Amino acid sequence: MEPIIRIQNLDKRFLISRRLFSRKRKVVDAVKDFSLDIYPGEIVGLIGESGSGKTTLSRLLLSLTPASGGSVTIGSTNLVTAKRREIRAVRSRFAVVFQDPASNLNPRQTVEHSIMRPLLIRGMDKKEARQRAREALDKVQMAETYLAAYPHQLSGGQQQRIAIARALVMEPDVMILDEPTSALDISVQAQVLNLLLDLQAELKLTYLIITHDLNVIRYVSDRIAVMYMGRLVEIGKTQEVLENPSHPYTDILIHSVPILDPLHRDDEKRLFPGEPGEVPDCPAACRLAPRCPHVMEKCLTSQPPMLEVSPGHLAECFLLEQTV
Repeated sequence: MEPIIRIQNLDKRFLISRRLFSRKRKVVDAVKDFSLDIYPGEIVGLIGESGSGKTTLSRLLLSLTPASGGSVTIGSTNLVTAKRREIRAVRSRFAVVFQDPASNLNPRQTVEHSIMRPLLIRGMDKKEARQRAREALDKVQMAETYLAAYPHQLSGGQQQRIAIARALVMEPDVMILDEPTSALDISVQAQVLNLLLDLQAELKLTYLIITHDLNVIRYVSDRIAVMYMGRLVEIGKTQEVLENPSHPYTDILIHSVPILDPLHRDDEKRLFPGEPGEVPDCPAACRLAPRCPHVMEKCLTSQPPMLEVSPGHLAECFLLEQTV
């Protein structure tokens, strides 16, 4: 099966000033040599600490931020080198659901207008757009009476359903969900996740879910991609990665989740040493080297290769050379 999205050696560098009003600048690699294939109809969960580059990656996939190198291929189009007209055509296959629905819904517009707006921008007739809005609202299990409501009259869960309906109205192939449940209560999170799973099965959608919540990933995703400081450090089937993490970062990330039963010590909570975003002195070094509890001499001078732990399960670490 051909991937619906093929990301190869993607890079994004930002130049930032070292001090206010200073001409001296330093380079920050927000995404570095990132490669990932996403296949039609699957759910890929992208996890990592805040600042690991997850949202920047999603912006690169949508061409909202220009890449510094590499390629993002969708169909026959490479978005990194494509012209504006080609990007606009490919972008119509994507839809995005953001973290905070309240900040993405215009408080002065009704639910109906919020859902219709993308269609009207595309030039669709208002009557047809209104009908499509009703159909989208029905798909997210909300009554038509909500079409006349304003965002402030809705709960957080209802606002997120409206955001999902606005994404669905464009009939996308791929949905990027950036922390879709982090602003919701636990009980509402379950309802929204079940809704997303039902829609994915019904409409044959492909999801890229960006989150730091491992419980969400465990519940919905087929595969997990682990990102650290712009690099893909591990990828594999969800259950295998969570039960048998092969990269030190993945292992400590999983075991840093709070323990619900303090009497249960089989799965001891661990803390990651160092500070997020610590950059090694050597540009060619493993980016985890300053914080890794298993760091070796060669980690400080060279980048480890991506090795196959088992079919479909890959990780980037020198420790695996002794076992693979």
